[in-house]
Amino acid sequence: MKAIDRMIDLLSFVFMAIAAIALTLMMGHVTVDVAGKYLLNAPVPVTLEMVSNYYMVAVVFLPLAAVEKVNGHIHVELIYSALPRVGRRVLDVAAHALALGFFAMLMRYSWVSAVRKFEVGEFIMGTYPIIIWPSRFLVPLGCGLIAAFLVLRLVRAVIRLVRADLDDTDAENAALAGGGH
Repeated sequence: MKAIDRMIDLLSFVFMAIAAIALTLMMGHVTVDVAGKYLLNAPVPVTLEMVSNYYMVAVVFLPLAAVEKVNGHIHVELIYSALPRVGRRVLDVAAHALALGFFAMLMRYSWVSAVRKFEVGEFIMGTYPIIIWPSRFLVPLGCGLIAAFLVLRLVRAVIRLVRADLDDTDAENAALAGGGH
């Protein structure tokens, strides 16, 4: 399991780096477009198409696993911290299973769609024709990586539910008291 952990860590780092590059490129592209539009009356062509079909997709979907790895997604802990250990573990298992199901379905359906778009050579016509089928594969890649990570989280949550001796509730209680989970 540690080898899988390391592989997911490496891939999530690479995906996060790609997303950071896409974000930087998007900021630069939009800045140059706005400056060109208002200062030179010459906006950069295809800015909207690149932002909405490449940059935004990369920025949203590629870092999903990296964000989950640091518990960066939204958690509502209204009742969670008041529950006994078994109650928290049952909720952990349910949450990981539901999230895994969601991202696995999203991965599957977006993969099928991406393959179809690849087969037809999807592009959009704007000022210039832009091939957009490659960006369709970013969604299943990001969803696949978070799904793999959620499988590990689910296995660990089940182990912590079944084996109380492997459950580190003292460290978790300290984290909950400090506001983190």
